[in-house]
Amino acid sequence: MQDSVSKDREKYIGGSDIPIIMELSPFKSRFDLLLEKAGLKENDFTGNVFTEYGNKMEGKIRDFINAGLISDFVEGKHIIDVPAEMTEHPNGMQIRCHTDGECDDIVLEIKTTAQTFDSLDDYELYLVQILFYMYCTGKSKGLLAVYKRPDDMSEEFDEAKLQLFPFDISDFPELVNRIIKAVGRFLDDLHKVKSNPMITEEELLPSDITEITSQIIAFEQQLERMKYLEKKIKSEKDRLKTAMESAGVPKWVTPNGYKITLVADKPDKAETVDNFDAERFMAENPELWKKYMVTNTVIKKGKKGYVLITAPKKED
Repeated sequence: MQDSVSKDREKYIGGSDIPIIMELSPFKSRFDLLLEKAGLKENDFTGNVFTEYGNKMEGKIRDFINAGLISDFVEGKHIIDVPAEMTEHPNGMQIRCHTDGECDDIVLEIKTTAQTFDSLDDYELYLVQILFYMYCTGKSKGLLAVYKRPDDMSEEFDEAKLQLFPFDISDFPELVNRIIKAVGRFLDDLHKVKSNPMITEEELLPSDITEITSQIIAFEQQLERMKYLEKKIKSEKDRLKTAMESAGVPKWVTPNGYKITLVADKPDKAETVDNFDAERFMAENPELWKKYMVTNTVIKKGKKGYVLITAPKKED
């Protein structure tokens, strides 16, 4: 199946492209994928020992799932036109969905990895791919199978290393919308790249984003200079403090009116503070502890999203 998936990749949007398109992949940038799809850059990745291991284990994992769930998952292959809601510029591209398994209304996606998690939400890199398959094939249920790859790369199937995450597409409406928008924007940008092969990544962005970003970066650079000055000021204040202490000068006024005052060090001092030993009270008075224990529902406040700006590394 690997050969069929890799063949003519520049003609299709496939499931493995989705993490890259959504800029979740640590292995390839969105812009590099645009250049590959536009025929301006060659995709030189032909696989490695990890992808080869995944290919070898895929059938074993699917067979185990079929036997355990009494199901009949078989690989699915679909070539479909780009949905109209995604873009006005399909550019002759189509969508290719080569699923690891389909059975009735369920799509199966199998992954082998060295790093596993307990929650499906932590597998966003895999989740966007299977949700893309589900959306494009019109199936409402998904089953993500994650197999922990052993250090010795043993090809003997171990049930204890397998995690199964069943879910419904309706569980992730916002993520599905993000996928649709991301694929649509990618295809629109692909149209621009094909029309102008010399276009830069920055030129693909909306003008308001680049303008605001330029202002922020200018402020960030000013802030960096201020932080440097702040460190220098602190260092010079420490030197001034030492000099005033040595000369016995407690205060003075500069010719332009700045008052310079030496504030003496304050030594540490011990204070007695009364604290309630909750652990000891609970251990010595378990019944009384239970009597006054109240269970409440607490809303844990979420975190507002933000823009993270990382400065380029400075050369030594």
